[in-house]
Amino acid sequence: MSKFIFKRLLVSIPTFIGITLMVFVLSNLAPGGPLTGLSATMSEEAIAQLEHEYGLDRPVLVQYADWFSGLFHGDFGESYKSGRPVFEMVGSRIGPTLILSLTAFVLSVVIGILLGILSAVFQGGQGDKAITAVAFISQSVPGFFLCVLLLWLFSVTLGLLPTSGMYSVSGKKGLADLAVHLVLPAGAMAFGQLGPIIRYTKSGMMEVMNEEYIKTAKAKGIGSFAVNIRHAFRNSLIPIVTVIGTRLPELIGGSVIIEQIFGWPGLGTLMMTSVTSRDYPTIMGITCILAAAVLIVNLAVDILYGFLDPRISYK
Repeated sequence: MSKFIFKRLLVSIPTFIGITLMVFVLSNLAPGGPLTGLSATMSEEAIAQLEHEYGLDRPVLVQYADWFSGLFHGDFGESYKSGRPVFEMVGSRIGPTLILSLTAFVLSVVIGILLGILSAVFQGGQGDKAITAVAFISQSVPGFFLCVLLLWLFSVTLGLLPTSGMYSVSGKKGLADLAVHLVLPAGAMAFGQLGPIIRYTKSGMMEVMNEEYIKTAKAKGIGSFAVNIRHAFRNSLIPIVTVIGTRLPELIGGSVIIEQIFGWPGLGTLMMTSVTSRDYPTIMGITCILAAAVLIVNLAVDILYGFLDPRISYK
């Protein structure tokens, strides 16, 4: 196992470099730059001096090499827009994003697996059709439309939930206040992830439920609950874990729109403002977090396979 983990970590290094290099180059190729807005207030000589200080007048690959060298020494650089250390800015935003993403992740996994099991057990019935419709709607409705719909219904029309923010403007930062503000954004994120989890759970369960050992367990008089959960569901976990493993990085990285709509002070909001202002160091700092999350989750899923299926061996 340790040898397998070591190999995967070695493979992750060039993958991480490739991701960050691609994002860095594409960011620099985009029209405009971090100093574009200063042309109306500063002379060309002053702007050229700033470009030289920031290293923006050097080739892109040289800039990337300098940035990566700083990253290797634990320096994420400083924001062009605010002048604050990028590590400090990202660190202050990663907490709210993790709260939102992990809450949505847990909700989507629990509800998705439950609905997938029910859909497989009652295949062909009205419940199965209703759950299939939920999965279809989950994958079909655009995230921004769902957010606007939830805001219109629960905030504007019914007045039950706040429209934006992580806490109330009154300054009371309690757990109850956080939970109330979390309902709509976490619910919207979770609903958008339900479809694949329901489908993979259902297909995995149906495939296993046709196996001979399941029929034998039923013939022995074992209860339906024990057969469905202890035997069928347990032996269909690998495809379920696979799709769940791909959901978490997507939730962290895909929270940009939802955080913008609900005014959630997380990485998504910071990424949007950084892209708009061409704040390259901040963009790269967020990219590092997202790339590391994807690589770590993929490694964790591969390791989990060995515990779920003893026939899988790592060399």
